[in-house]
Amino acid sequence: MKFVFIVFFMTSLPFFTLMAKDFFVSASAKIYTDDIVEAKERAMNNAQLKAVKKGVEIFLVKKTINENYEVIKNQIYNFNQNFLSNFKIVKQNINLDQKNIEVQIKARIAEEQIKQKLKQLGLLHERMGYKSLMLVYKAMTASSIPRHHVTVQNIIPTVIETYAENGFHTFDPLTMRNLYLLLDQDKSELTNDDILLALALNYNAEILVIMEIIPGERDFQKGSFYQVKSTVRFSIFNTADGRQIAEIKVNGIERSINNPDENQWNSLLLMAGKHAALETVRQSFEKITSFYQKTGEMTQIYSIVFSGYSPKKENMIIDYLEKTPEYRQLKELKNTLGHLELQMLTLKRKSILRRRITSDLIKQEIEVATKTLPGNHLFFINPNPMEAIEISSDQESKTFEDLAPEPLISQ
Repeated sequence: MKFVFIVFFMTSLPFFTLMAKDFFVSASAKIYTDDIVEAKERAMNNAQLKAVKKGVEIFLVKKTINENYEVIKNQIYNFNQNFLSNFKIVKQNINLDQKNIEVQIKARIAEEQIKQKLKQLGLLHERMGYKSLMLVYKAMTASSIPRHHVTVQNIIPTVIETYAENGFHTFDPLTMRNLYLLLDQDKSELTNDDILLALALNYNAEILVIMEIIPGERDFQKGSFYQVKSTVRFSIFNTADGRQIAEIKVNGIERSINNPDENQWNSLLLMAGKHAALETVRQSFEKITSFYQKTGEMTQIYSIVFSGYSPKKENMIIDYLEKTPEYRQLKELKNTLGHLELQMLTLKRKSILRRRITSDLIKQEIEVATKTLPGNHLFFINPNPMEAIEISSDQESKTFEDLAPEPLISQ
């Protein structure tokens, strides 16, 4: 594809630019045994917890939070006051009849502390796949539904929300309105793809999704039913080089016993379109993930410790890790007597990775036990006393670095 870069005047920025934020949060608590002070304290704690949860949501999407909820709860939510830089009560309502107290607080989140804690836990890093994605609706064919049609206007928010919940930074409505104004005013002879890629780059989007909805034939009867079809098409591009990641088409079909009138047809078209759009989004996750996994831009980063092993066993462990294709870019973080700490990239989940390494080491007759650590940290322990390190008389003056395993070479 011919790749053209055009500079447009930006009237707004993507919504995901991080800034210090104040949150207004409300929470309530039941009053037990007429103890208003205790109930107020619980309501305050609930409000602070809600505020800190909003702070975590600045950096992580719902999917990541849900998958790591116990770790985040134990390391952040249980210490919520440590992650608030300032807060004050702005409203308080005590209802003695219903035995209830409600408070509203204005809280400033300690974003940097939350960010650093998430990084420490291995839950936030540059390879998480939290890429910026711009979804643009463009009627590319004569039979496509126009952008302002009620079906399109109802489906697009659902698609954007689904992308956001699954780890993509999307763009706010104001930014998209400005983008569509630029598109509507464009009089150039460039192809639609070139124009949209240039606009996406201008707004710092890493992924461009061009969406189109094509309705089926009206009054189409199949058997004893009338069939309303809605075809959703996604063209997905990597904006940095213009490469097409995927082209996906999904048909959604709704049926009616009677020949639907205009309102019924639009209603069935919307239902068919939503089903097709959500399936198209699901398929796009697989295509996008596969594309960026191959480039090494989307993966998990783990720190892995092996404790109590002799240099000989450490060499065996390193050799095993380097020769396993799923383990990428090994990096040595620390290497002292009986303590080897590595950083590793892999696509595997923590529990699967722990079981896989344990099983493989046992097959090599390397005894291993594991210790549970929060976040993306794994700790493997030699359950037996460390083997004696024989040092001959001509080696006694050597330092441990002379006996340690050879430095790792990143794959």
